[in-house]
Amino acid sequence: MITTMKKTIISLLTFAGLISLSSCSDFTDIDPKGTNLLKSAEELEMLLNREYSSIYSDQMSYLIGDLLPNSNIPSLINSPQKSINSILLTCDEAGHAKELIEQTTNDTHYSTFYEIIGAVANPILSNIDNASGDQQLKQQVKCEALVLRAFFHYLLVQKFAKAYDPAYAAETPAIPYLTQSQNILATIPQQTLEYVYTHIIKDLDEAIGIGALPETPVNHMRVGLPFAYAVKAMALMAMQRYDEAAVAAENALGINSTVLDYNNCLNARGLISRPFMDCQEDFFVFRSIIDVKGIQDVTMARFEDGHICRDKITTYNALTGQPIDYGTVLIGIPATMTAEFSPNWNNFGLKTSQMLLILAECELHKGNITPAMDYLDRLRVNRILSEKYAPLKGSVTTLADAIAHYKQTAHGENIYSYYNFVDRKRWTRLPEFRETYTRTIMDKTYTLTPESDMWIFPFPQSVTNINPSIKQNY
Repeated sequence: MITTMKKTIISLLTFAGLISLSSCSDFTDIDPKGTNLLKSAEELEMLLNREYSSIYSDQMSYLIGDLLPNSNIPSLINSPQKSINSILLTCDEAGHAKELIEQTTNDTHYSTFYEIIGAVANPILSNIDNASGDQQLKQQVKCEALVLRAFFHYLLVQKFAKAYDPAYAAETPAIPYLTQSQNILATIPQQTLEYVYTHIIKDLDEAIGIGALPETPVNHMRVGLPFAYAVKAMALMAMQRYDEAAVAAENALGINSTVLDYNNCLNARGLISRPFMDCQEDFFVFRSIIDVKGIQDVTMARFEDGHICRDKITTYNALTGQPIDYGTVLIGIPATMTAEFSPNWNNFGLKTSQMLLILAECELHKGNITPAMDYLDRLRVNRILSEKYAPLKGSVTTLADAIAHYKQTAHGENIYSYYNFVDRKRWTRLPEFRETYTRTIMDKTYTLTPESDMWIFPFPQSVTNINPSIKQNY
């Protein structure tokens, strides 16, 4: 357990009791009296000592075809009753329009991420200026809260809204942006894409501009300056502001450019064992496990040959040494089955590797193949088995091939996280990057097109039933 999280937080229990989020429905149900309980910078800082864990992005991986659930797939798909997973696996547009909305009664991402915004970030921002204590600590705590608010709105808008496009961002509804100045007992309005992203950048710029964020954070579940720059780079990429995104990515890497060599992370079985809280490539960490999932052949083929996250991930075959089709045994169809229970994978957090991918893509948008491949090589040399690695720089000559190598590298880097979904959704707005994704299950091919509404997940009924201002974005 993280050392700083062992601090006594008895003084916060009363405050926590005033946070009403049990229904996952109304993140604004916070008793205003609670805003007056925390009087010092030290007490407010305790709100930041949170463990980010057990939050997963499996449904996004099912939608884009990366992973299969640990369920009997033939029964799941052939059942006359549609389920959330069957709709996502089969790219069922009609089911997405009707049954998915009806069956999404609650949503963990919505409730958890808005809880962090409403019960951590905004209470700090409401109280920190008038709190007692060291001024430097007050400024640091304020900056951390601003970055957390920006980051969790960024995660939310990726799931529940349309991909950003400057052509329609000003008119397209997205999500609520919850600030400390709003009446937290009132109905919070649904804002446009442009509004949400503008406020994400505004919060990040304020936090960076104050200058109180440490270059090395308290721990990897606390905010540091590199993470603030990394969130800004990700948001600017979504907004198609590539030159600014590159600057933010370079600023993040200017403080921490460590990329872990996975060749040095193989355990006694020869399988990857990624470190957790001392993994220096992580700007910010969500502790998660991969668990038991199916990986179809089409997904395996998207990896580069020799990628450690494909060839050295813990699977049932690797554990048993038996040439058994565990996919057919466990889920009813052929598939590689993971058996990865190490809680060391960074699902929603950000890493140095993502900044290298941003820099590579920014160069590709300018048609600069050589520097783009150089950025990819800085990542690939740490992800491909040493005996199979060969540099791309100097060997790739066409933009189409360069984009293909970029997407292959991004796939391998993001496979067990939220960010393959995020990138592929963002690419639906980019003619040279957009792609139709297919997967074949039991001899039937399913297709996810760039134009599909399925890239947008529904707001849960627990929200729409009590907040009439929130409308589905598809």
